[in-house]
Amino acid sequence: SSLRWELGHLSALCTMQAKYGSILYNTVGVLPFGLMSAEMLPEVWKGIATETCKTGFGGGKTCTEALEFTVGKVYLQVICGSALFYAMHLLLEGKSALLASMAMLIGTMGKHILVDDLMPPPPVMAMVALTVALILLAPAAWGRRAYIGFCVVNAATFLLDPLTVITDSFPAVEAGSPAAEIGTFEFEVVALYFLCAAVTVASPSQAYGLAYSCQMGCALLLKHILVNKSGPPAPMVALYAVTSMGAWYEVGWADFPKPLEEAMQAGAIVLHG
Repeated sequence: SSLRWELGHLSALCTMQAKYGSILYNTVGVLPFGLMSAEMLPEVWKGIATETCKTGFGGGKTCTEALEFTVGKVYLQVICGSALFYAMHLLLEGKSALLASMAMLIGTMGKHILVDDLMPPPPVMAMVALTVALILLAPAAWGRRAYIGFCVVNAATFLLDPLTVITDSFPAVEAGSPAAEIGTFEFEVVALYFLCAAVTVASPSQAYGLAYSCQMGCALLLKHILVNKSGPPAPMVALYAVTSMGAWYEVGWADFPKPLEEAMQAGAIVLHG
C-alpha cells in the first residue's frame, strides 16, 4: 500500500541519515578541533585564559601561553583523534576497522611526540602496542576482546582518575586548577568515544552499536550543555540530535511492524503467568 511504501521510504532515509550523519559528525565535524584547536578552544570553553603575563623591570610585560590553554588544545586534538578512532567502525568492518581505529590513535600520539614534543602516558602507549599485536596475531575473537578491553580500561581511567593521566603529560597541572578542570572535561568526551567503539564492536550489528553509542553521546552532550555550560557548536548539536533519532528509528520503530505482523499471523498470543 501507499502508506507501507511511505513508511519504508522514511525508514531507508532515517537509516542512511543515521549512519552517514554520524560519519559526517565524527570526521568532517571534528576535524576543526584537531586542525584548528587554538581557534576552536575558546568556542568550546568560554572565557578560557590564553596567556599568562608577568610585568618585569621597567614595566615591560612578558607573556607565555597559559597552561590551561595548552592543555585544552592538546586534549581537543585527542578528542578529534578519538572521534576518528570511533568513526572507523562506521566506515569499515572486521579486522580492518580495528586496525584503522588503532591507527587513528597512533597517529594522534605520533603528532604529539614528534611535533609538540609531548609524551603520552607510557601505560597507554604500551597498551596500544599490545592491542595491535593481538589484533594482528591472535585469533579474530581474541583480537576483538583485546580491543574492547583496551577501550573499557582507558575509558574507566579517563573518567575515574583524570588528574593522573593529565599530570603524566603535564606535571605542572595541580588538582582544582583551570587546567585540571578543562582536561577533566575533555577526557569525558575521549572516554565516551572509547566506550562507543567498545559497544559498537561488542554489538550484534553496526546499527545497534550506532544506536547505543548515540544514546550515550546524548547523555554526555546534555550534561555538558546543562551543567558545564559548554559543548560543540549549535549546528553539531543539531546534527547529533538528528543522527540519534535516525539511529533509534532504524533499530526501533522501523523494525517493529515486521515481527509484530509475523506474530499476529502466527496465531493467538498466549500470556503465561
